[in-house]
Amino acid sequence: MEKSSPMGNMEMGETASQSRSLESQFKCSESNDPQDPKNWSNARKTLLFMSLMSSSLLADGAMVWGSTLITQQAMDWNISITHSATSMNYGILLQGFGGIFVVPLIEAYGRLPMWLWPQVLTMFMVLGATLSTSYSAFTVFRSLQGLFGTVPQVIGLPIIHDMYTPAEWPRMINIWGTTFLVGPFLGPAIAGYVGAGTDWRISFGVLTAIYGASTVAVVLFGRETYYTPHRPGPAPSRVALCFGIGNTQLPKRATLWYWCRMVVIYVFKFPLLMTGLAILVTFTWPIGITTTIDTFLHSPPYLFDTIQASSMRFAGVIGALCGWAFGFFFNKWIYRHHRTHWRTEYRLHGVWIPIGSMAAGLLTYGLTMNFHKHWIGIAFGWILVNIGMVATIVAISAYALEKYPGQATCVSAILNMWRTCGGFAVGYFQPAWIARNGLGLVFGIQAIVVCVAIVLTITPVLLWTRSRQPSGSV
Repeated sequence: MEKSSPMGNMEMGETASQSRSLESQFKCSESNDPQDPKNWSNARKTLLFMSLMSSSLLADGAMVWGSTLITQQAMDWNISITHSATSMNYGILLQGFGGIFVVPLIEAYGRLPMWLWPQVLTMFMVLGATLSTSYSAFTVFRSLQGLFGTVPQVIGLPIIHDMYTPAEWPRMINIWGTTFLVGPFLGPAIAGYVGAGTDWRISFGVLTAIYGASTVAVVLFGRETYYTPHRPGPAPSRVALCFGIGNTQLPKRATLWYWCRMVVIYVFKFPLLMTGLAILVTFTWPIGITTTIDTFLHSPPYLFDTIQASSMRFAGVIGALCGWAFGFFFNKWIYRHHRTHWRTEYRLHGVWIPIGSMAAGLLTYGLTMNFHKHWIGIAFGWILVNIGMVATIVAISAYALEKYPGQATCVSAILNMWRTCGGFAVGYFQPAWIARNGLGLVFGIQAIVVCVAIVLTITPVLLWTRSRQPSGSV
C-alpha cells in the first residue's frame, strides 16, 4: 500500500480497512520493484527486524533497569529508598512525549535517521547516568534517556507497515510488541544479577555496553524502509539516508506541519481515544507491580536477597511470552473464522480473555501478599497479569494499524503515549494507596477497575463501528 502524502486523504486507511479484506489489501500493495521493502530478501528483513527488536527491548527494559538497584543508590546518595525510586518516573513520562514529538520527523525525514540518532543519544545518556555523582544529575540523564530512547516503540509499527504485507502485520506486531513488553521485566532481572555481585554503577556500565551493541546493529543492518513508487533518479547513498537526505522526497515544512496536525486529530479520534484509554488502564497496574515488588520481597515474611528478587522478574517474562502466544494464535483464529466478511474490529475481541486473566492475576498477587502466603502465589499472579497486559496491547495495536495503515507512525506514537502515561502515574499514588488500605483491598479494586474500564472503552468502539456500517452490510 502506498504511503499517504501531506496532501493525501487522512481517512484513506480507515475506509480501506473497512471495505477490503487483508487479501485485497495485499493485492493492492504488490509491486515488482526491488527497492520496495516488501520485496527485500528474507535475510535483509530478518536482520533489520532483529535490530529493531534489540532497540525495542531496551526502550522500556533500560528505563526500569535501576528498579532492582534503588536500595544501593539510596545508600550511595544518602536519600530514602522511596525518593531513590522516583528517578525513573520522569523518564517514563517523557517516553510518551518523546514518541509524539518524533512523529512529524519520522514522516518528513524517514525512518532510518530517526531510529539511528536517538539510539546514539540514548546510549550517551545511559553513560552519563553511569558516571553521575549525584541523584539530581542521575535523574536528569535518566529523564533524557526516556525522551530519546522511546523512539523504537514508535517507529516499529511504520517499519512493519513498510516491510511486510497486511496479511503479515498481526504476526510481526505480535513478535515486535512482545519485545518491548518483556523488557520491563528482563531488564531489572539482569541489572539485579550484575548489581548483586558488584554495585549499581557497574550494572549501568553493562547497560551502556548493551546499548552500544544494539547501536552497532542498527548501523550495520538498519535500512530506510520509506518507499516512494516510481522514484525518479538514482537512490541516495546510505550515508545520505542516515542523515535524512532524500529519504522521503517530501516538502519538509509542509510535511512537518501536516503531521503535527494529524497527531492532534488522531489523538481525539473516537476509536483511538477509547482504545488508548484501555491501554492506559491495562498498562498501569503491571507497571505498578514492576516498580514496587522489590519493596515487598525484601520485607518480612519473604526476606528475599537481591538474586532471589531479581529472579522473580522472570515470572513477568513468562507471562509476557504467554501473552504473545495467546495473541499469535488468536489473531490467526479470528481471521480464519471471519475471513469471508472480515472487519478490522474483530481484532478487538482479543481483549476479553486476557482481561479476565489480568483480573485473576491482580487478585492472586494482592491476596497472596496480603495474607503472607507462599511466594509461588506472587509469581503465578504476576504471570496472569502479564498475559493480560501483553495480549491486550497486541490486540489493540494490530487493530489500530490495520484500521489506519497510512498513519502507522502517528498511531504507534499515540498508543505509546497512553501506555507510558499509565506507567508514569502509578509510581506516585500506588505506594501511599497500599500503605493506607492494604494490599488485598488495593489489588481487588484494581481488578474491578480494569474489567470495568475495558468494557467501557472497547464495547463503545465495537458498537460505534457497527452503527457506521452501511445498511445490509455484514
